[in-house]
Amino acid sequence: MNRKAALGLSIELLVVIIISLVILGAGITFLYQIIGGAEDLKDQLDERTAQELERLLVDQGQQVALSRHAATLLPGESKVFGLGILNTGGVGETFTLTIELSKALAADGTVLSDDEQGDLSVKEKAESWLLYIAEFQIKENEHRAEAILVSLPNDAAKGTYIYDVRVSAGGQPYGQLLKLTVRVE
Repeated sequence: MNRKAALGLSIELLVVIIISLVILGAGITFLYQIIGGAEDLKDQLDERTAQELERLLVDQGQQVALSRHAATLLPGESKVFGLGILNTGGVGETFTLTIELSKALAADGTVLSDDEQGDLSVKEKAESWLLYIAEFQIKENEHRAEAILVSLPNDAAKGTYIYDVRVSAGGQPYGQLLKLTVRVE
């Protein structure tokens, strides 16, 4: 009887160890997927986007440029926009990026939020869809491409969301105000 209990205990211990190893392996795999997803996000600002931003900044002399200014997404999808900034000098090296919702329209065209009719819940939700670096350094006469990720939740309300993209240097506006439009279908 004693041998049977010892054998049962050792089998249970082996089962627990195997289950623990499977869970550990799944956790490590999940961690690598998250890290790999972050790397893929950076890579999405691909060579063609970088070339387009360089053309707009260097060849046309614009201080601030968006590679694309509009996208149509389904709930749960995400999109990376490229923002290029050229430091033409005399403004320092620290730049600040702010993106705010300026207008939200429902699918039927009714205004959900704008500067005059500010529904803060709509504004907060729509601005939470964005991920970007707010402050960065650019040396004089150099340019930089920044990624702006728009990641819609599964419950994103259908409509059109227009964002104001502002870049400032030394507390002063830098370049022109840009508009970013996200259509949720």
